[in-house]
Amino acid sequence: MTAHPSSLLVRITDFLYAPQTTIGVVLGTSPSHHVVMENILYGQSSDSDADKWETYDLKPVDYFYPERDLAGGNLATQSTKDRLIDTFEDKIQITTEQKGELLDLLESDTALLESCNAVDYSLFIVRYPSPVGTDRIVPSLESKAGKWRSGMTSADQKWVYRAVILDFFWAKHKFQPRAMTGLVKTFDLLARKGPMSITTTPDEYRRRFLSMVQGLLAVQDP
Repeated sequence: MTAHPSSLLVRITDFLYAPQTTIGVVLGTSPSHHVVMENILYGQSSDSDADKWETYDLKPVDYFYPERDLAGGNLATQSTKDRLIDTFEDKIQITTEQKGELLDLLESDTALLESCNAVDYSLFIVRYPSPVGTDRIVPSLESKAGKWRSGMTSADQKWVYRAVILDFFWAKHKFQPRAMTGLVKTFDLLARKGPMSITTTPDEYRRRFLSMVQGLLAVQDP
């Protein structure tokens, strides 16, 4: 983060844990650890158009099989089971320069994640109506972070976009991912389904992730 302040990897500010065993942890109804991250939705509460803010948690859909995630119990988080999958039906209208900046950032960040053997990360997009031409004031981030983190106005002036990369904790060489990979592969053998994000290779996941992002973008130069 110091060497690459414009990185879109979400900033993690704290890591909290329960020092003593609790009933909720034993029963599996509450987590024992909490990752505290930056609030990429900052400014929403003070915006008069707060109800028009939209969020999208996007992953390559090639890996998503609802029937397998649901049948697999703990293979999917409860939020995944409840919502299944986010889709972004629109296109992000940006200039050639804006597109190049975004793809350069994601190329760099995903190269780091690939080197760390990480898969299953997602692109979290926030968008809200642009205040251009109105008297609305939406607080922005004052730091070295680039516009894609603090708020990039679309080429058509209709939306402001923010983007970060989330959920990059699934490292293929760790014990739990290795165990889950074996379990999912067994499921694949029986159900004859394709690869799941947690069983694919870091380089393959990175290629599909970047391809997904390319599909979200539409160039609109002045």
